[in-house]
Amino acid sequence: MKKLSLIVSVLAVLGLTACEKGPDELGEGMSPSPTGQVTNSVLQVRTRGTSPSEEATVAYPVQVYVFQGSDCKAVQTIGDEGQTLNIPLVEGTYSVYAVGGASATDYTLPTKDNATTTTALTLKEGRSLTDLMAAQATATLIDGGTNTVTLGLQRKTMLIQSVAIKKIPTAATAVSVTIAPLWQALTVSGAFANAGQSQTIALTKQADNRTWTNDATAFVMPPAVSPPASV
Repeated sequence: MKKLSLIVSVLAVLGLTACEKGPDELGEGMSPSPTGQVTNSVLQVRTRGTSPSEEATVAYPVQVYVFQGSDCKAVQTIGDEGQTLNIPLVEGTYSVYAVGGASATDYTLPTKDNATTTTALTLKEGRSLTDLMAAQATATLIDGGTNTVTLGLQRKTMLIQSVAIKKIPTAATAVSVTIAPLWQALTVSGAFANAGQSQTIALTKQADNRTWTNDATAFVMPPAVSPPASV
């Protein structure tokens, strides 16, 4: 995880498809999809971190989106590191996207009915940005087969660990740091979205009456200085 420490004396600004089969041809445990095709294959999805030490820890829950072309075929959630998804699908080639650390409590999450690869996972009012990760992969399923995909999630947010502003006049009653411009959200595909945002961190006066520091850590998106990029 990227950890940032800011020590400043002024305000800081950063800046397929499958052949159709009749009902009498369905094997045991198989079922027709809404299009009449048979979910005759299984996509198995697992997760892992991609960096050493503590950065290898995956942020849960992980929202998994499975697309065939532009159509979202499945949306499921991995709740913890011991869980593996087994998603029944029609044979074919699929794009698998995952966003870690985004819970339904904190974010408005795309559903199977409205998800596209460019749909953003947006923060709910009053909630704070969390430790977000993303990954993507391509999987090809054959008739009656199981394909296991292990998604290596990469961190997309930065952790502001400590901020200190020194030599502030003793008469000051409030001090804060505003960081901008920043991306605001991640899309289903893991690309950054909504540039030009800012985040303000309130500081607390210390015992010397001249130094102000933050009371808690905060997650922020990277600076919005380049075009959005997928993982």
